[in-house]
Amino acid sequence: MKQYNRVLVAFDGSELSVKALDEAIKMAEENPDLHLDIITALNPTAQISSAVIYASVLNELRRDAVNMLNEVSEKVTERIPDHVTKTMVLEGNPGEELVNYADENHCDLIVMGSRGLSGIKEIFLGSVSHNVLQRANCPVLVIK
Repeated sequence: MKQYNRVLVAFDGSELSVKALDEAIKMAEENPDLHLDIITALNPTAQISSAVIYASVLNELRRDAVNMLNEVSEKVTERIPDHVTKTMVLEGNPGEELVNYADENHCDLIVMGSRGLSGIKEIFLGSVSHNVLQRANCPVLVIK
């Protein structure tokens, strides 16, 4: 199996993103030089006419995402304390943001769930994994 240097993990708190993160951690346990970038992409989809309300909703989503990633980072550090781990909240179209981040940060693998959260908390839309698969310039591991 190829040794990866930098792995982007798409994480939204869903069961499949937790499985994707667990898979990436297993890779890191086998490779002490592996860097993990755990990324959440926010894409508020509601049609909100008031800029003030939109900003408030976006700020709340951002705060929740940062808190979620802080908790995840602590758990990852417990399992692989000597690894470089980075967390980031991106905003925009999740598929595009993940691919752009992977390109700009020289990630050589993207690990993600086949689908994310549903309903009002949805961060990754149903077609995100498909979008990433089509556009990524590195291998993509999709977890089911």
